[in-house]
Amino acid sequence: MALVAAFGIGVGFLRRYRLWRLGRRTTDVALFKSRPGLWLRLLFNEVLAHRRFLNRDLYGGLMHLFLFWGIIVLLIATTVGLFEFIWHDFIASWAGFEFPTSYVRVQNEFVWDVFGGLMASAGVAMAIWRRYVIRPPRLNTFLDDGVTLSLIAALLLTGFLVEGLRIAATQLNPASGLYDPSRAWVAPVGYVFALLFRAVGVTPYAGEVTHFILWWLHVALLAAGFAYVALRFSKLSHTLISPLNVLTRSDRPQGALRYEPGLETAERFGAGDITDLTRQQLMALDACTNCGRCQDQCPAHITGKVLSPRKLIQDLRGYMETRGAQLLAARGGPASAPSATMHATVTEEALWDCTTCRACIKACPVHIQHIDTIVDMRRHLTMEQARLPEAAQQALLSLEQRGHPWRGTTFSRTDWAKGLDVPILAEHPKAEVLFWVGCTAALEQRSQAIARAMSQMLKAAKVDFAILGEEERCTGDPARRMGHEYLFQTLARQNIETFERYGVKRIVTVCPHCFNTLRNEYPQMGGNYRVQHYVQFIEGLLREGRIAFHGGPDVFAYHDSCYLGRHNSQYDPPRRLAHAAGLRLVEMAPHHMERGLCCGAGGGHMWMEEPRGQRISHLRTEQFLATGAPTIGVSCPFCLQMVSEGIEAKGAADSRRARDLVELLAERVEPR
Repeated sequence: MALVAAFGIGVGFLRRYRLWRLGRRTTDVALFKSRPGLWLRLLFNEVLAHRRFLNRDLYGGLMHLFLFWGIIVLLIATTVGLFEFIWHDFIASWAGFEFPTSYVRVQNEFVWDVFGGLMASAGVAMAIWRRYVIRPPRLNTFLDDGVTLSLIAALLLTGFLVEGLRIAATQLNPASGLYDPSRAWVAPVGYVFALLFRAVGVTPYAGEVTHFILWWLHVALLAAGFAYVALRFSKLSHTLISPLNVLTRSDRPQGALRYEPGLETAERFGAGDITDLTRQQLMALDACTNCGRCQDQCPAHITGKVLSPRKLIQDLRGYMETRGAQLLAARGGPASAPSATMHATVTEEALWDCTTCRACIKACPVHIQHIDTIVDMRRHLTMEQARLPEAAQQALLSLEQRGHPWRGTTFSRTDWAKGLDVPILAEHPKAEVLFWVGCTAALEQRSQAIARAMSQMLKAAKVDFAILGEEERCTGDPARRMGHEYLFQTLARQNIETFERYGVKRIVTVCPHCFNTLRNEYPQMGGNYRVQHYVQFIEGLLREGRIAFHGGPDVFAYHDSCYLGRHNSQYDPPRRLAHAAGLRLVEMAPHHMERGLCCGAGGGHMWMEEPRGQRISHLRTEQFLATGAPTIGVSCPFCLQMVSEGIEAKGAADSRRARDLVELLAERVEPR
C-alpha cells in the first residue's frame, strides 16, 4: 500500500509538472544557484522556522508550525519503520546487524509520539478552532479544509489507538512475555490510551482483532490521503510545493521586475496565455495555500477595489487547469481557443487596481510573486492589445514625447534650482555625486521643495555634487509598472548612455521609485552604479561628522514609502535621522514599516484614477489623522502629493500638513 500510495502521489505530481512545463523558461537565475548561503538561510527561516508565519500571526503561525513539523516527524517515523521492517526481515540475517535506528528505538518512540503525534494533534485542534469557531473572513476553503483536517485527525487517532493497544497487550500485560511497565511511558500519548484499554478490561483476543482492524484502517487512511492529493491536488499538496516555490525563487533584488530581452524581435509581448508565464510562475499557482493573508494586506482590496491577490492567483490556477488540458490534448498542434481568455478570467479591472506596493508578497508565507504575474499581464494589455486606462495612456505618451510623465507641466528640469547655484554635470563633469532629481521633484510644484531641501543638505555637508538638468530623463519606472517594457528599456538605455558619457559612479535620489529602478533594475541592462536614497546618504554624512542638527522635539507621524520600505527594506535610516534631528516620530501602528499602507500612487497610479471604492490615499490620511500628530512625514514625492490631497479632502488643511523628511532635516541642519 505504501508503494501504491507513492505511485499515486508521483502520478499526481507528474500531471501538475506537465502543466508547469507549458510555461516558458525564465531568464532569471534561481537563488540556490547564485547565492547558496542566502538560500540556506531562507530554507531555515522561512520553511523550517516559519518566521513569516509567526511574525504576521502568532496563533496561525504556531498552528501551522505544529502541523508542519508534526506531519514531517510522523512521515520520517513511518519511513524509518518501513526500512526497519525491510532490513529486519530480509537483510539483517546476512548483513549481521540491525538497521541503525533499531538501537535507539526507545528514544525514537518518545520523539515520534511527542514531536510527531502530539504536536500534529495540537495543530489540528488549533486549525479546527480557527476555521470553525474563530472563522476569519479571509478563510473560504471550508470544504477542502474539512476533508484535509478529517484525514489528518483520523490518521492521528488511529495511530494513537494502535499504539495504545500494542502497549496494553505487551508492556502493560504481565502474561505477554514482554511485560515492561518502566518502558511503557516512553510513548506518553500511547501510554495514556493503553491505560484506558486496560481500565475497560479489553481482552487479549478483542485487543488483537481491534489492533488488526485499526492498523489496516490507519494504512488505508494514509493511502487515501495520498490519493486525495494526487487526484484532486488538494490543499495537502502545498506541503511539498510551497517549500519548493520558496526555494526556487529568483535571485533578482526584491524591488526588480523581470527583464525581457529581445523585445525588438519578439512576436508576442507579455502574458496573454499560460504559455507566456514562466514555469516557476505556474508552479507558484499550485503553491498558493489560499490563506488570504495577501488579500488582508492589499490596499486595493481593503478599499473596495476589484483586486484580491488571493483570488487572482486562484483564478489563474483554475484557468491553468482548464487551458492546460486543452494544450496537452493538442499534443503540440494548434489548440482550440479558450472559452474565456486569461485576462477575462482575472478581469482587467483587477490588473489595473494593483499599486505594486508589495504588501501581498510580504504577507505571503510561501513567497508568491504576485506583482510579476500582474505586470506580465499588463505588458500584454499595453504593448500587444493597447488596452489601458486613458490617463495611463496619456502619461506614457508624455514619456515617449517629452521624457517625463507630467503631461501639461510648464516647468523645465532646472526651474526648481533658480537662485541656488546648483552645478550642472555638463559644466562640472568631475563631480563625485550625481544628484538625480527625478521627474516629480523637478516638474511638480509642491515637490520642488524636496529638491531644494536636498540641495541645501548637500551644500551644508560640502558634498561635491551636480545634476544632469535637461539631460535627465525619467528612469522608466512608470512605464515598466504600467506594462510598457519597451519604453522602459528605451529610457533606461538613454540614461545609461548619459551616465557612461560622464563616468557617473555614485547617484543619490530623493524619489524611492527612481532609487529602486536605478539600484535594482538598471544593472539588468549593464548600468551598475552606487545608488542611494537620501535617507541612506544623509545618514552616512551624519556618521562621518559632516553635518549636525539643532532644534526642539517637533512631533510628526511617519509614513513608510513602499518603494523605500517593502521593496528595499530601508525602514531604520529615516527613523534614525529623525531621532538625530531631535524630531519625535509617532508610528502609524499597526500600519507601519513592512506593514505600512500604500499611499496609492505606485504602479502608475500617480497618473491614474481610482474608479471604485475609497481612495487609498484617503484611508491612509484617516490613519494619520487618528495619530493626533500635526505633521505627517514622508520620504517620497509621490507620497507627499497623495497625502497632501488626502488632508485637503478631509478638510484638515488648516491644522495638519504633509512634509518630506528632507524638508524637516534641512530646517535643522548645521554645517560642520
